Amino acid sequence: MTIPSAASPPPGRGPVEVALEGGPADVPRTLRVMHDVVSDGKIKIPRNGGYEHFERVGASPESGDAPLFRWTTRTKVAE
Repeated sequence: MTIPSAASPPPGRGPVEVALEGGPADVPRTLRVMHDVVSDGKIKIPRNGGYEHFERVGASPESGDAPLFRWTTRTKVAE
């Protein structure tokens, strides 16, 4: 019996490390997200019953030119 292996993502489609700026102090300053998220230009991170929203603003010189996302707002999960 052969167990199928997980297909690896096409080149340029796998996880990408991004830099985060602003937002709450306990949000990590770097994050690995899928390539599609970076191309959308927005990241939504679930946190404490809501979401922290970040938008792409360029590249981060501190993180080796990783895409840089800046915090824009927080929303709460609808009940």
